[in-house]
Amino acid sequence: MSVFIKLVENRPPKEYANERRADISYHDTVEEKSETTYQYDVLPSGALRILRVTRGEQAAIHAVYAPGLWFRVEGLCRGTTE
Repeated sequence: MSVFIKLVENRPPKEYANERRADISYHDTVEEKSETTYQYDVLPSGALRILRVTRGEQAAIHAVYAPGLWFRVEGLCRGTTE
């Protein structure tokens, strides 16, 4: 399942600031026989962690967003790290 993040208005990361968008999406992909999905979890600090999961491999951290940067996320949650 893809992950969709709604950012706090006017506080996007610098790589998104020029495009003036307040959303970030990570879309699942299928290349040949390799399927990559995105999931998220929330750290005890409130930071949002995006994980890239490829079938047959361990999840890899793809991105981390500070607690004050995001306010809503949709997608497959791996739970919390507590």
